[in-house]
Amino acid sequence: MIDSRDTKLADWAPMVLASANTRLRPILESGLLLDAKLARIALSANEPALAQIQLAWWREELRRDRSDPNILPPDPLLASLLSAWTTSKSGLVALVNGWEELVGGPPWEPSVGDALAKGRGALFEGLADQLGYSDCAPAAAMHGVMWARADFACFNSLDPSRPPKLPRLPRELRPLAIIGGLAARAFKRGGQPLFGDRLSPFVALRLGIFGA
Repeated sequence: MIDSRDTKLADWAPMVLASANTRLRPILESGLLLDAKLARIALSANEPALAQIQLAWWREELRRDRSDPNILPPDPLLASLLSAWTTSKSGLVALVNGWEELVGGPPWEPSVGDALAKGRGALFEGLADQLGYSDCAPAAAMHGVMWARADFACFNSLDPSRPPKLPRLPRELRPLAIIGGLAARAFKRGGQPLFGDRLSPFVALRLGIFGA
């Protein structure tokens, strides 16, 4: 497990990670932890300028060329990201950019939700690419976009429209389908949390087994 210390994952995340195989789990866990870290920075900062500085640090560290990839930085989350995401980190950088649009607090324009959707979509797309599912990367991105739409509806008290039908994913990527499926359900329920009722864990279990 990654040392997350000051970063707490969502209540649905342990169930999603438990369904992931050993190849996917460290990549997904580090990505979810980064998302949670960025959310905390963007949504709870009393000083927007300080939040901007923190997000800029993450962006630059993820972009940095490192002469020796075996020498990892002291920050445990950054080290886990560099270890797990061994190919392109553009999806991680896009996630930083997406959360940066939420700095300053609500109310937010719809374009801010679009930015978060682009960031989370890029995260899932990059994850699929990392595992060799480039042909399924756009489908994986749709699940990340749905996750962002559901959370943004919850943050911003929006009246959501009917979500699009999500594509099926390969079995190894099914944990992403759990997130996307829970998000679609939460979105249809008016922007509720992904684990918003007693049935949510059973829905997650069904998504993990059947993918839809």
